[in-house]
Amino acid sequence: MHLPQHPGPTKANHPPRTMNFLKITLGVNLALCFVLLWHMLDKGQHAVGSAVVGARQTNVATFSRMRSPVLSSFKRMPKRSVKRYDAIKGTHMGQPGGLETVKLTHPSGSEATIYKWGAAATSFKDSSGTEWLAVRPDAKFDGSKAISGGIPHCFPQFGPGVLPQHGFARDSLWNLVKAEGSSATFELTDSPKTRQIWDYPFRALYTVSLDGDVLKTNLQVVNTGDKPFEFTGALHSYFDVSNIDDIQIVGPFKGKGILDRMQDPAKVITADSDVVKITTETDQVVEGVVGTVKIEDKGKGKSLLIKSTEGWQDTVLWNPYGNSNMGYEKFVCVEAAAAMKPVEVAPGQAWTANMDLIPSAL
Repeated sequence: MHLPQHPGPTKANHPPRTMNFLKITLGVNLALCFVLLWHMLDKGQHAVGSAVVGARQTNVATFSRMRSPVLSSFKRMPKRSVKRYDAIKGTHMGQPGGLETVKLTHPSGSEATIYKWGAAATSFKDSSGTEWLAVRPDAKFDGSKAISGGIPHCFPQFGPGVLPQHGFARDSLWNLVKAEGSSATFELTDSPKTRQIWDYPFRALYTVSLDGDVLKTNLQVVNTGDKPFEFTGALHSYFDVSNIDDIQIVGPFKGKGILDRMQDPAKVITADSDVVKITTETDQVVEGVVGTVKIEDKGKGKSLLIKSTEGWQDTVLWNPYGNSNMGYEKFVCVEAAAAMKPVEVAPGQAWTANMDLIPSAL
């Protein structure tokens, strides 16, 4: 039996093995290149940077999303919303100051500035650029006194009393303990200075954050001692207005008792309306009303809801009507407060309060 002989290889039907190897290698390399390119395009990275700069430092470290220039020639990467914060040397309206500030920004375009001195927020702008916090023209930014404007803290005493006016929190240096994204947390603890004024150990944590066009605040007071203590307090909020004569304050006031501190002696009166117009020097505490108070500003064409769902118990209304040195016509104080009844905190326990500022159209 004779088997047919297979003809030997020729150039026509079998290329050289070297040529086959080169083609396979080239194909594999091209496939790897496409896989790598797809991976780099799909996985564009970004980074958020932050920096805390001291009173005499000038450098600010800010990191942003990085993109390869080579990849840019193939595909433009979509912009991503980046939350960040910057801590910069503090100034206000061109006035030099040695106080540190923290600036928060949100992808929506809203922004806020908070001083470590007093943990006082002095600016809150919504995404349209409307400013909602006011600072008085006579405010000091050198640490010699509390900042007269924004949202100062009254703690551990609201108003006059056995302690200094409005306590010591507003003219103390708070520590910045956490700052990420659009949020920052400040801390104040007892010290030899505070123990001379109010002899209790405590820890106060105050968080300010941006959530879209909303500014959120949260205050926690912890009793770190072995005996209970009592305090009164408030967020002494100064709100920017187009003109004091063009605004009204709306809330569930009617029928509520109001401590009118402009009378001598102070006298409790009964509110006869849910609408308050400031037409004279005003210093009032509305007991038991908080959380649904609104400033309606026809000059801005907007309103601001001052909302609290925990902790604060009263609403304070204040304006030094007629005092041009204080800039009375450009602000009104509507304060979330625990003013009429002291708050008691047991050893190892905490008291928490929140206040949100919510802008909207009229």
